[in-house]
Parts: sequence; C-alpha cells; structure tokens
Amino acid sequence: MNTRPYRARSGQVQYLPEMDSKEYLALSDNTGFCLFCGATAHGVEPDGRRYPCEMCCQPRVYGLEELLLMGLVRLIDGDAVLLEEE
Repeated sequence: MNTRPYRARSGQVQYLPEMDSKEYLALSDNTGFCLFCGATAHGVEPDGRRYPCEMCCQPRVYGLEELLLMGLVRLIDGDAVLLEEE
C-alpha cells in the first residue's frame, strides 16, 4: 500500500491511501489511515473518525470504510483507477 499527497479544501497537504483491490480485500476491518502523515493504524473501527495517530499524534486517523465513503481511497488495478478522489 502506498500513499499519495493531495491538497485538502483547507489548503493543507494530506495523504490518501492508494492500493490495488487485492490489498484492499486483505486489510482487516480494523485498519485506519492517518490523513496527516499517511501512517497505517490498527484498532480503528470501519466508521472511525478523528482518532489520534500513534505516529504524529494528530487526530486525523479514519477507518478504511469511512475514507471510502469520503472518496479518499484510491483503488487501482494495473493501469485502471477504480475510484479516485476528485
């Protein structure tokens, strides 16, 4: 899994997870991602929002399903992008 920087509406650079569909299916239900630093977090509920990050201490960790609903996960298979943040 990789992360990709993007500029949020606030103008701040954040990171979104980028993975192929096999990686997505292999992740546990309790996986989250920090939008501030791009770290992977464990023990995050699928609809979790604003959990504190263990790496950067910022409250920017969201559950994977929550990020999908927000459009902040980029799923790729080879050269095809399945879902991309606008």
